[in-house]
Amino acid sequence: MATRTKTNKYPRLRPDSDLARRVLLLTPSCGLGGGIERYAETLEWAFTVRSVQYERIDLHRPGARAQARMAARVRNLLQESAVPTRLVVAHRALLPLASLVARNPSVTGTSVICHGCDVWGPQMRPRRYIESRLLRRSAVRVIAVSSYTAGAISRLSSATILPPGLSGKWFQTLVDGSSVRQKERSGVQIVTAFRLAGWREKGLPELLDAVASLGRSDVHLTVCGTGEPSADLKQTMRKYAHCTLQPDVSDPELAMHLASADLFVLATRTRAGRYASGEGFGLALLEAQIAGTPVVAPAYGGSPDAYLDGVTGVAPVDEAAGTLAKVLGNLLRDPQRLEQMGQRAAEWSRESFAPEHYAELVLAKLL
Repeated sequence: MATRTKTNKYPRLRPDSDLARRVLLLTPSCGLGGGIERYAETLEWAFTVRSVQYERIDLHRPGARAQARMAARVRNLLQESAVPTRLVVAHRALLPLASLVARNPSVTGTSVICHGCDVWGPQMRPRRYIESRLLRRSAVRVIAVSSYTAGAISRLSSATILPPGLSGKWFQTLVDGSSVRQKERSGVQIVTAFRLAGWREKGLPELLDAVASLGRSDVHLTVCGTGEPSADLKQTMRKYAHCTLQPDVSDPELAMHLASADLFVLATRTRAGRYASGEGFGLALLEAQIAGTPVVAPAYGGSPDAYLDGVTGVAPVDEAAGTLAKVLGNLLRDPQRLEQMGQRAAEWSRESFAPEHYAELVLAKLL
């Protein structure tokens, strides 16, 4: 099966409500993990709690055939009901497909979400050129996950900003994890988390070097991730003492790792061009702060929207391992400051990204 459909069971709003409409949520994957998957899950949660009728259609594999089956499924859903429908596209790569099915008269418009390197990646490929042209259409509402992403895409279109958020369940899991916060090991605990397939782009080699250069046997690094670790990753990890790899952690396990850490580090490389990488926002930074842990963010990209500089976290001035090591050393020399930053991180993140407020924001920005 190339697609999956999920329908919420909540009653629809009254016909005279501005939100009395159907949403078709088109997503690029299901179950692969990572920030985009979390973003889509949070949108589903927001639609559910606000009683918006929606159906989610996933693209499980790449390729023209899979996209053709996905388009056929969307067309069938549109033909089955003439209810005014808005298309919400969770990744710009699905925009050409959405533009074809949007010709159905029941489609009232399209909202497309732009994340990070999908914006500043190579623009000269034919498909990217088509996507860029479609982003300029008046019927397409462009949503950026951060001010940085909005700026990067401004050459093509103006964008409204809807930062990533957390579903009520995941938010509460992180809060609960912090309430039973306890260290699993003695010494200083540093945690990072990402999809393991992108470990080089996430800056793990530089982070490992930075931690090793501290020369402190009491500092332990835990790498949490989704997906199967490659042989190269396993071999790299074996070279470093006091480092642990935790693949395919469950949400409760991840929450405990985040809550029990003294510091969370995300060292993503920001690159343009053919092999683009970077953080449009850095959802893992927000998750760590909600769990009560201060953060070190990437040097570049859209992460400044995800923390308060000098208050709940910091970032190095460049991507060199030596620079990151200096930042880590300065923070770890002052445990009292680190603890205060963790307290402020929990207060700020839980107030700024409270689920009940975020659900309203989703509807206002997307629909």
